[in-house]
Amino acid sequence: MQANLATLLATIPEISLCSSVDLYGGEEPGLPLLQIKGELGSATLALQGAHLLSFVPQGGRELLWVSSKAIFAKTKAIRGGIPLCMPWFGRHPDGLPAHGFARSSNWDVCEVEILNDGAIKVVLELHDTAETQALWPHAFEFRLALTVGRELNLELSVENLSDKAAPFSQAFHSYLAVPDVNEITISGLDGCTYVNTLLEGHPRQLQAGDLQMQALTDRVYLDVPTTQVIKHAAGQIKVISDTHCTIVWNPWEDAEKMADVGAGNHSGFVCVERGDVLDHAVSIPAGGVYRATMSLSE
Repeated sequence: MQANLATLLATIPEISLCSSVDLYGGEEPGLPLLQIKGELGSATLALQGAHLLSFVPQGGRELLWVSSKAIFAKTKAIRGGIPLCMPWFGRHPDGLPAHGFARSSNWDVCEVEILNDGAIKVVLELHDTAETQALWPHAFEFRLALTVGRELNLELSVENLSDKAAPFSQAFHSYLAVPDVNEITISGLDGCTYVNTLLEGHPRQLQAGDLQMQALTDRVYLDVPTTQVIKHAAGQIKVISDTHCTIVWNPWEDAEKMADVGAGNHSGFVCVERGDVLDHAVSIPAGGVYRATMSLSE
């Protein structure tokens, strides 16, 4: 863990450091977490992966889902919250770890601040190492600014510090908490083309109307509007992003094959992820910067 973190956090009493064992149980030593408790909302963030685990707006409900079987261990991806899937999304053609290394790397906290409106901002950074260079041969600075207020705002920047272009794709892999995935409605995708990854050849199909889910779903929607709204029995969750894709996923019966989810535990979440993948993957030029934002609110 970075040496100056305690000194940095001492300036903002609304942010404290704890272990994942304290909040989620599991085996010692667990992972270091930041707890953010502001007047407008609260959040929990794992330093490994700059991985948001909880967001509760003042007087509202928990918007994120974390599996009761999630594993909090070094280099192990945490099941739930908002993993950062980058610098590639999904399977890698050369068999490298799925969803890249950002979600399993240790990030440094470089800024903490209470804004004028009472929201709390935390900025984290990740830089290249010999290990990352072996997977993605580029010098880089990944930077995530997280603002916790009445809504949650994420601002991601990826700077390519190498002397050659860097292929890149990413997703904010949001696990959103819902009372029952069988009864939700997702709007904001009507008329969009999606890639159905569950069918042979990954055919492209057209979404007609709002999306309701009754079975295993894994779709990548392309050229989507900025906003999707997930309506459920307890209210709604609004997702806003300047990225071009929305990934919708729930494992349904396949959850029993996933040790960190388990049979029947799929019903409490839906993944509605925003990012730039497939057709919208990019090449970041030498010295260039990729930027993306996403917000969650009720």
